[in-house]
Amino acid sequence: MSDPARGGTTTRTTCCYCGVGCGIRVRSGRDGTLTLDGDPDHPTNRGALCSKGRTLLHVVASRAERLQWPQLRRARQDPLRRCGWDEAIAHIASEFKRIQATHGRDSVALYVSGQCLTEEYYLANKIAKGFLATNNIDTNSRLCMSSAVAGYKQTLGADAPPISYDDIEVCDTFLIAGANPAWCHPILFRRIEARKAADAQRVRLICIDPRRTATAAVSDLHLAIRPGTDVALFHALARELRERGGLDRAYIAAHTEGWDALDAAIEPWTLERAAEHCGLAAADIATAASWLVGDRRFLSLWTMGLNQSAVGVDKNVALINLSLITGKIGKPGCGPFSLTGQPNAMGGREVGGLANLLPAHRDLANPEHRAEVARYWGIDPGTISAAPGLTAVEMFQAARDGRLKALWVICTNPAASLPDGGKVEEALRALELLVVQDIFPTDTTAFADVVLPAATWLEKTGTMTSSERRITLLDRVVDAPGEALSDVEILLRFARAMGWERSFPYADEAAVYREHAELTRGMDCDISALDHARLRQLGGAQWPVTASAPAGTPRLYVDGCFPTPSGRARLRAPAVVDRSETLDGDFPLVLDTGRVRDQWHTMTKTGRVAKLLATADAPFCEIHPDDAAARGIAGDDIVEVHGRRGVVQVRAEVTTAIRPGVVFLPMHWGRRLGGERGRANALTSPTLDPVSKEPDLKYAAVQVRRHAPTRRRICIVGAGAAALGFIDAHHRWAKDDEIHVFGEEPEAIYNRVLLPHYIDGSLGWERLVRHDRATLAERGVIFHGGTRIAAIDRERRTISDVAGGVHGYDLLILATGSRPNLPASGPLARQGVLGLRTRGDAERIRAMAVHGCRAVIQGAGLLGIELAGALAALGCAVTIIQRSGRLMGKQLDAKASLLLHSHLEDRGIAVRYDANLLSVTGDPAVTGVRLDDGEVLPCDLFIIATGTTPNAGLARAAGLACGAGITVDQHLTTSDPAIRAIGECAELAGKSYGTTASAEEQAQALAEHLRGNLHAPYRGSVVANILKLADVPLAACGLVDSDGDPTLETVVLEDPRRRLYQKAVIRDDRLVGVIMLGSIVGFAEHRELIARGTELEQLRDRLLRLGGAGGGGPRGKLI
Repeated sequence: MSDPARGGTTTRTTCCYCGVGCGIRVRSGRDGTLTLDGDPDHPTNRGALCSKGRTLLHVVASRAERLQWPQLRRARQDPLRRCGWDEAIAHIASEFKRIQATHGRDSVALYVSGQCLTEEYYLANKIAKGFLATNNIDTNSRLCMSSAVAGYKQTLGADAPPISYDDIEVCDTFLIAGANPAWCHPILFRRIEARKAADAQRVRLICIDPRRTATAAVSDLHLAIRPGTDVALFHALARELRERGGLDRAYIAAHTEGWDALDAAIEPWTLERAAEHCGLAAADIATAASWLVGDRRFLSLWTMGLNQSAVGVDKNVALINLSLITGKIGKPGCGPFSLTGQPNAMGGREVGGLANLLPAHRDLANPEHRAEVARYWGIDPGTISAAPGLTAVEMFQAARDGRLKALWVICTNPAASLPDGGKVEEALRALELLVVQDIFPTDTTAFADVVLPAATWLEKTGTMTSSERRITLLDRVVDAPGEALSDVEILLRFARAMGWERSFPYADEAAVYREHAELTRGMDCDISALDHARLRQLGGAQWPVTASAPAGTPRLYVDGCFPTPSGRARLRAPAVVDRSETLDGDFPLVLDTGRVRDQWHTMTKTGRVAKLLATADAPFCEIHPDDAAARGIAGDDIVEVHGRRGVVQVRAEVTTAIRPGVVFLPMHWGRRLGGERGRANALTSPTLDPVSKEPDLKYAAVQVRRHAPTRRRICIVGAGAAALGFIDAHHRWAKDDEIHVFGEEPEAIYNRVLLPHYIDGSLGWERLVRHDRATLAERGVIFHGGTRIAAIDRERRTISDVAGGVHGYDLLILATGSRPNLPASGPLARQGVLGLRTRGDAERIRAMAVHGCRAVIQGAGLLGIELAGALAALGCAVTIIQRSGRLMGKQLDAKASLLLHSHLEDRGIAVRYDANLLSVTGDPAVTGVRLDDGEVLPCDLFIIATGTTPNAGLARAAGLACGAGITVDQHLTTSDPAIRAIGECAELAGKSYGTTASAEEQAQALAEHLRGNLHAPYRGSVVANILKLADVPLAACGLVDSDGDPTLETVVLEDPRRRLYQKAVIRDDRLVGVIMLGSIVGFAEHRELIARGTELEQLRDRLLRLGGAGGGGPRGKLI
C-alpha cells in the first residue's frame, strides 16, 4: 500500500526465519531505499522483532555474494561455467529422462526445504509424485519436525498443533521440553515472559533440558535431564498426576482410548525410579507434576530436543499424553504445542512435501487418497506408488550405495546439516547429477553439476504457515539480482522442458495456490475459502479456513472430537527404550548439538550479517568443569571432540551450564571455517527413529581431548612489530616451544613507528623499546641480535646467517618487514641523503638536524609529515616535496588535506606540490635537490620517505611463491607448509599491509592457528593511518574519497573555526571509510565498524559521535 507520509510504499510481509511467523513492514522509499520494522498490528509479534528478523534487509542487500546466473558442468572434473537458463534447464531435463530410462523412476529425487514457500513446495511435490512418478521427495523438515508430525497423528489423528499463540496469555504453567525459545523462538518467549510478569504468583515455567539455556535460566524449575530419558520422565509425571488426583477421568472416558495400556506403562515409573534413570531429584519431578494439576492451565512446548531422537516419536506421544489425561486440550491456555523451526515447515506438510505424504494431509498408504490426488492432477491412477519414498537421510545413503543417481536440492544445505557429514559428501560425489538451487554459494553448491540462482525473501510472492497454523502472504517487493528467478518459475520451466506444460498452466503463484487450496477441501487443513486476495485482506488466517469459519480457526478440538476412526484421541504407551549409540570407555560422553542466539541453520543467510556474527563468530564446545578437569582442559583451550565418524577441533567453554557427561556443539558452521573440523555433523549419528525417520542429532558418543601440539623449534626472521606480536600472542598459549628470533639490528624489539619522536627528543630510547633481551629471555625467547639471515634450506629445514651459522627449525616465520623505496645508487652516495627505517638511520638524522639546518623531505605520507614535524621542532627549515597535488593523497580527501596543510604552515613547514625530483646536487655532501621545473631547493639534509617495498628477497631465493610480497593463505602459510610469513613482507590475495596494527593482527591469527584454532583466519586488515604530530589529531582509514561514486553516502561534521573536519563514508548501510581531523575520539570504534563490516542501522545516527561507545553486535537482552 502507499505511504504518503513517508513517501513511497509499505508492504506487510512475514519473517522468513523460524516458524513463529512475525509480521514485518517493509517501506520502499521513492529513491529505492528499503527500511524494515516489526508490524505493530500483527497478532503474532505486535511490532517486536528478534535480532535475526531485524537484520533481514542486509541479507537482501548482500547482492555481491549472491548466485546471479545459472552455472553448469557436463563432466564432474570440469569447473562450473556460466550458462543461460535454457541450457541449464534443458540439461537437467535431459539428464532426468536419461537416468530414469536407464535406472528406473526411483533413481531420481528432490530434496527441498521448510524455507520453500507453499506454492514452491506444491509444485515440487506434484512434479515428483505425479509426473516423475517417484515418491523420492523429502525435505529438511524431516530433520526437525517429522517426529512431531508422527506424534500428532498417532495421538490426535492429524498433524495439527491445536493451540493459538493467544493461549500464552491465559496459560498458568509452561512445560518447555527440549527447546530453548528464549533464543530460537524469542518473540514467543517474550510473550511468555510478559505472561509471567503479569501474574508472577501463579505462572510457572518448567524447562527440561540437559543444558542451562537462556530459557532454563529464567525458569522456575530446571530439570537438567540425562539425554534420551524423556519418555521415562513423562511417564513419571503421568503417574504422579494420577497419584495426586490430577487426571480428568471424565475426559479420558469420553474423548480418549488406550488409557488401560498407558496406565500399565506408567505404573513402574515412580518418582524415585525416574529420578535415578533421568539424573534428576525426585522432589523436582514431584514439583513439576504439582504445577500441572487442578485448575492450572498448561501448555507443553517442545522442539528439536524431543524430535531429533531415535525415540523422537515416543517422546512426542508421551508428552502429548499429559495434555490428554488432564483434559487440558481444546481449552484456553492449554494443549500440546510443537515449536516449528522453519518458516514454512508446516506449509510443506500441508502440500504433502514429504516422502510418505500426499497433499492436504492425505496418506500415501491410503489407496483412496492416492486416487483422489491422481484424479485431481489428471494422471493415471497407478502413477503414484503406495511405497514411501526415500527420506532425507535415506536419500544420501541411497546415493552413496548407487541406488540414487540424480538429486535436485532446493533451498537447503545438506552437506552441512545432515548427520555423518563425511558420508554425505561421499554421497554427493557419487551422484551422476546434482542440481542445487539456492541464493548463495554453500557447502553443497561446491559439489553441484548445475547451480540455479533463486530469488529470496522480498524477491518473490507466496505463502507460509506458522507454528500456530497461521497462513500469511509474502508479496514481492524488489527484483531478484542478475538472472535469478523465483523457485516457482524455475520449477515451471523444468515442467515445460519435460513436456508437461498442459498440467502446469499457471499464470502466477496465485494460480498455484488456488489449485493447492481446492485440493484441501473437506480435509482437516481445509483452506478452500482462501486465495491470495483473501489473504491480503485478512492479513493471515489459521487453518482450517472454510465457508463456516471464514476468518480461520484459533483452537482445535474444542468439542473433544478428533480426526480418528473412533473420533477419540489415542493414548499411546511407549516403552522406555534406548536406540541411541552406546557409550563406552573410548567414547564416554554424550554430544548434544543445537543453535546459538544470533545464527540460524547453516548460516547461509545469517552468516553474512556482521552484527549477528559479532556475538559468536566461531564454533565452540561446552563442557562441564568436572569433565574438563578430568581431561586437563581449561577454558579457551583448543579441544578435539572425537566420535565414531569424525573429529571436531574447537575452543572449549568450561561451564556449569551443561550437566556432567554431556558436551555441546553448535550446529551452524559446517565447512565455513577450518574445513571439516568445525562441522558438528561430522560427529552426529545417522540412527533414525523407526517411525518418523528423523535422525538422532541430539545424541552421539564422543570423547574430548585437549589439543596439544608437539613441542616445536620456531625460528623467526625479523625483530619488528610482527615478531613481537607473535611472541606475545604465542606465549599465552604455548610456553613449551623453543623460539629463536633473528634481528639484523643489535637492539632488541622496538617500535620503529616512533623513531621521528626519538629524533626530536620527545621520547627517549627506553620509550621505544617493546621487549629488551631480559624480557625476551623471561618468555623463553632466544634473541640473535645483529644476525642477518642469508639463505633458507627448505629441504633440510635450516636457515644460514651471513657469519656461517646454521640454525634448524621445525617452523620458520618470516617477519622480514619492508625497506624504504630508496634508489640503489646515485643520491645515497652523498653525505646527508638518508632514509629512515632503523635506529641507526635515526641517529644519523639526529646528528645532522642541528638548529638552522635546511632539510628537504621527499614524500608527504605519514612518515614524511611526522619527520617534518620532528625536524621543525629541532629548529630546522623544512620543505616537503610531494609528487601529487595534496598531502596524504591516498588517505585523505581534498578538504582534509587542505586543513592538514594549514597545520604544517603553522609550524613553518613548506610544501611543494606536483613536484618531481630530477636530481641531487653537491658532492660529497648534498647541497640541494633539483626539481623537474628546474628549481633547486638548497638543503643540508635530504630524506627520502616515499614508501616501502616488502622484503621478499630471502623467500624468493628459497623458491617460495611471491608477488610483491611473500604469498600466504588465510592462515599465513606460504607455499611451503613449514614456513609462515607475517607483517609487511606477507601478501594475502595480492595485497600487503604496512601498519603495526595489521602486523599484530596477522601475528595473532598465526598464533591462534599454531595452537590449533582453525576458526580464526586472517582475512586482511583495515589499514588505519594515525598521524603522530603534536596538537594535530588526525586519523583515517578505509575509502575516504567519495566523489563521483553514486553507491557512496557521506556524513560530515565540520567546524572551520576549530579546524575540525570529520567524514564518514557509507555503502549499503556499512561504514567503509572515515576521516577524523581535529579530534580522533571514537576512531577505534569507527575502524572496528569498518573492519567487521557491521551494519549500521541505528548507529548511523551516532556516527562521528561514538566517543568510545561500542559498535559491535547485539549485546545484552535481545528479542
